[in-house]
Amino acid sequence: MSMEQSWDHKLAHAVAPVRGRPMRTLAEAGAFVLALPKGVRYQDDWERTADLLLTAADSGRDLDIEQATFQLERALFFHGLLAGR
Repeated sequence: MSMEQSWDHKLAHAVAPVRGRPMRTLAEAGAFVLALPKGVRYQDDWERTADLLLTAADSGRDLDIEQATFQLERALFFHGLLAGR
């Protein structure tokens, strides 16, 4: 892993929550997760999302970014927060 995190990396594709603007970067996805109410943010699927976002910011690898994007969509879908495509 690199010594610096880069939250400027783009997600594998834009991810649109039901409310708000589509997320296009790791930074936007991270801010979304941090803005969730604590009772929601600490649920397993959101903690997994945060972990994968951190890994992607650390490595910048395409595979890590793809996994973080997939998990973000999965968590949004599970909580009924993913906008239709």
